[in-house]
Amino acid sequence: MQYFLFIIFFLNSFLLCGQEQNVGTTQEGIHYTVEWPKDLAPEIIKRIESVSVLLEHQSRSPGSLGGLMKRIEKDKILLEKTLHSFGYYGCKIDVKMNLERSPILIEFMCDLGPLYTVSKIQLDNVGETDLPALSVDLSDLVGLTRGDVLIAENAQKSKVILKKYFAQSGYPFAEIDEPEGSIDHSSFSVVLIYPVDLGKRAVILDSEIESTGNLNRDYIKNRLFWNKGDVYDNRVVERTRRQLSQTGLFDNIVVTPKLVENSVLETATEQPVVMHVKATEAPPRAVTAGVHYATSQGGEARFSWNHYNLAGGGENLGTALRFSTVRSKARLYYNMPDFGAPKQTLKNETYAMKENTRAYKSNTLSLLSKIERQFNDIFSGSLGLSGETGNVISKTTDKKSKESLLGTPIEIGVDTSNDLLNPTRGFRINGNVTPYGGSLGSSKGMLIGQASASLYIPFRTNSLDEDMGVLASFVKFGTIRIRNFDDLPPNKRFYGGGNGSVRGYGYQLISPVDQNRVPLGGESLLEFGGELRYRFTETIGGVAFLEAGSVSQRKLPSFGQKLLWGTGFGVRYYTAYAPVRVDIAFPLKKRKIPGAKRSYDRAYQFYVSVGQAF
Repeated sequence: MQYFLFIIFFLNSFLLCGQEQNVGTTQEGIHYTVEWPKDLAPEIIKRIESVSVLLEHQSRSPGSLGGLMKRIEKDKILLEKTLHSFGYYGCKIDVKMNLERSPILIEFMCDLGPLYTVSKIQLDNVGETDLPALSVDLSDLVGLTRGDVLIAENAQKSKVILKKYFAQSGYPFAEIDEPEGSIDHSSFSVVLIYPVDLGKRAVILDSEIESTGNLNRDYIKNRLFWNKGDVYDNRVVERTRRQLSQTGLFDNIVVTPKLVENSVLETATEQPVVMHVKATEAPPRAVTAGVHYATSQGGEARFSWNHYNLAGGGENLGTALRFSTVRSKARLYYNMPDFGAPKQTLKNETYAMKENTRAYKSNTLSLLSKIERQFNDIFSGSLGLSGETGNVISKTTDKKSKESLLGTPIEIGVDTSNDLLNPTRGFRINGNVTPYGGSLGSSKGMLIGQASASLYIPFRTNSLDEDMGVLASFVKFGTIRIRNFDDLPPNKRFYGGGNGSVRGYGYQLISPVDQNRVPLGGESLLEFGGELRYRFTETIGGVAFLEAGSVSQRKLPSFGQKLLWGTGFGVRYYTAYAPVRVDIAFPLKKRKIPGAKRSYDRAYQFYVSVGQAF
């Protein structure tokens, strides 16, 4: 019997080989080309071509039609899965081979059918812990709503979003299995189901620091934003990681919750965890350089040198140099963290500055020492002592005056924003006041107060919950109290305009000017504006902005004052550190000196810098 079967197999193989010779085979195998359905979208064709077995092994021709058929069947299945992933769950696929062509033509044909939509989204609890009530609507959370075409890639991204949400709610070990779909072919719809195993809710028992280098571990421990007994929240973990990274002390920060096995504190619903912080220290010394450009100020070169861990406790010794036609500044500073108490920093700095602005010339030397305290995650304050001496020449009067001032700066701040240089949500409020005494002509002293606030509201996020569109706004207020305005040093007055102000007007040109177009400065300042920020890709974004401001020689600003409005747009290039900013701004009103033919406001202002404008 075995001998008989062997003969049958041999004859079949012989006949098959004969067939292959008639369909264009050679000793190298069967050559073929592939055509996909012509009505498929380009992204679908690109996807199937990336996984196609026929294309992957096209250079290694099959030795028989049987081998070719196996490849075709695999690609038929892959094409069906690809179409399913794009919402065509009722598709039908057929394949036609043209054996008369050389090479053989393999043509895929399909009836796509209707697109299937989401009829319902639900979570399926596959663990022992009951699912908590969601604080947001499930459809809003995963970014899919009833009636949306079910794209597999979107469902996969929603899985990531769900895991992130539960990690923010105390469940860092939550497992979200592959989403399942209950298909109803009669209504062309799918019930999308996410299997969820939360595990127990994590409660922080302690923190464990693992650090390379010679940095005192208490430095890290004092900057953790969680406390013993807190329920785990990934937002707090990310805030801690981000702020430690911004110190410049670390190359990498990894925070991992670790289960505490056999703990007496474990309950049926809660599991204690130890927060393991692994910090890889960066080289303590760093040299940086950068440039800034503004139409009304020209270019500015910036250089700095820092030692971020001078004595093992995160002490920062640094120097910074800035050179431009308007301002040159040399600064030396030394900061001592955890001075007298955790999260309390003693900051000391001295700088020499030479200025040649539209309004004045000056050569000054300043000293500042202050204690800055971080009271909690968002609230901080500082108290200091400052001294300043030098010469200032007003370009309005050509009067040269010697300046000797002693100040007591006081500052408070609230910051809930999510990033220092590229905030996309939250708000900031800052207020500072500095009483001065010293050489002020007939006035015995003065007080300078400023306050600012900014708000960031995301209006569009992607499927990974990253903010792609943001509405940002700001307001600034300033006032100076002095008996005689003429005694107010020109370098202490408010001017407005330029980068960080109303960008449509040049540096110091929001201020009233004299007949020679020299800014006079003022005792009060009011500025406000809004910016629409949109991120088109991971690295490219655009902005449009509208801003207004006024400077007055009255004690208090008012919205009823004559405001100067400016508008413009810009481009952002997002790096891992901060966005690179390029803006062009336009004044909505170009002012003239009485009797002058031309405006002293330029038609536009151009800016290049790093970080968002506010």
